[in-house]
Amino acid sequence: MVSVTEFFKPKAAKSPRFAHLTNNTNPVWYKDAGLRKNVYHCVGLYLCVFYLGYDASLMNGLQAIPEWEKYFNNPSGAILGFISASLFLPAIFTPFAASWINGRWGRKVCLGVGSLLLILGAFLNAFATNIGTFIGGRVIIGAAGPFGKITGIALLQELAHPRLRPYVATAYYSNYYFGQIAASWFCFGVLSWTSSDWRWRVPCLFQAVAPLLVIIHLFFMPESPRWLVDHDRTEEALKILADEHANGDLNDELVRFEYEEICQALQAEKDNKNSKYSDLVKTPGNRRRLLVLVAMGTGSNWVGNVIIAYYLSPALKLVGIKKADQIAGINGGLAIWSLIWAYIGAMSAERVGRRFLWLAGTIGMLVSYVIITGLSGSFANSPSHGVGLAVVLMMFVYKTFYCMSWSPLPFAYGAEIMPYHLRLKGLSIMLSVQSVALTFNQWVNPVAMEAIGWKYYLMYIALIAFYLVLIIFFFPETRNMTIEAVSVLFDTGRKGDAEEASRKLNHDIMGKDDDAVVHVHVDDVRK
Repeated sequence: MVSVTEFFKPKAAKSPRFAHLTNNTNPVWYKDAGLRKNVYHCVGLYLCVFYLGYDASLMNGLQAIPEWEKYFNNPSGAILGFISASLFLPAIFTPFAASWINGRWGRKVCLGVGSLLLILGAFLNAFATNIGTFIGGRVIIGAAGPFGKITGIALLQELAHPRLRPYVATAYYSNYYFGQIAASWFCFGVLSWTSSDWRWRVPCLFQAVAPLLVIIHLFFMPESPRWLVDHDRTEEALKILADEHANGDLNDELVRFEYEEICQALQAEKDNKNSKYSDLVKTPGNRRRLLVLVAMGTGSNWVGNVIIAYYLSPALKLVGIKKADQIAGINGGLAIWSLIWAYIGAMSAERVGRRFLWLAGTIGMLVSYVIITGLSGSFANSPSHGVGLAVVLMMFVYKTFYCMSWSPLPFAYGAEIMPYHLRLKGLSIMLSVQSVALTFNQWVNPVAMEAIGWKYYLMYIALIAFYLVLIIFFFPETRNMTIEAVSVLFDTGRKGDAEEASRKLNHDIMGKDDDAVVHVHVDDVRK
């Protein structure tokens, strides 16, 4: 019989054995100039997901601003759904263009193109004179978003020092909530302004700030070492690895090991011609990767979170909370709460394991949503201020579990489980199906909530249970491994065997004996 510990943490890699490799860095990252620079480069990429979090709260906030409602004739039902869905419709297709640009011209060019388009979309939103122009701006923002969203996490995973990668990577999508906080409190603040259209135009214009900062950041960012190696610019790649991971020491043992691992892993992928979209269905390992990517892409938006993220205002009105300042205040408080728990989850992922967070978070979400549904049904039958407050409380509980698991994990997990030549292709597919799910939600949710109210929550209870089953059977543990080792994990069986993945990487790809296996997680790397 499987124990609780084995259920949550099956076959994770053993404690890293890496002490024989020297590394020219301080064990404490903030005391080391090179690692501070590496963290700066990685953290700057967090701005790539700011726009989506900002938009999530912006749409909630705009619905609480009377001038926006009046200017666009109080949109509701299908019209409100289309306004929300317009952000996600183009994102069904543009991830594939982003993947192509990444492969052809590199990560930095793709980030620059996406950021310029985001700025254009923000200006169209802010200065819209009719609903068509407003939707057009959202379409451009939606088309541009994937350029940064998938490229940012790929570059971060490929650039981060291996000692820091698990933490900075899982924290990537958590910064979605910085965007939420900015928009929610911005919209709350403008309610005190003198009544005018600028109460909604200024928050829309602020969408341009994050992509502008990304463009500035690109002037100081290095290119991905893996992309450079793949394009035969090996000397540049080695220099970047040395600068980012060893304070410029080209002969550093960790840097030389990483460089060798990258070169041989990419060459093995080229030899196997494993670089087309069709390759995602050709082997059992790739089919498992594809299943997990699709599950994360759809699940990140079909587990009930979208009701709270995009339709908090009508959801609160169902339980008697209707004042604009109350809704805006709850929206802002929920965003701060979400950010805190997303970072707790991100910082815990390497200690407790990704699988533990997936399971604990999803089980907690399921229980919370059952309670939210029951309370909402009770309020519908017998309105009570106490029941309404209980629903708000349970929304915070639900977001706790969602934010510690489904917020930080999908993009970090999706990037690390893919081999280099399929990494952007896999992330493109995940983002595309995520956009399909979001488009469906944004179009259907307001109509369904208007028609059947709280009963619509029952569908999400069933979906959360479905994704829990997928996690139990198909999501392996990836802690204590390098990105190269994780990328072969799915080739070792349905549940993944970390020790076997390390042996496979060393023996089959790097040509080393099994006895020479090293686990590239660097808590044990010494100076």
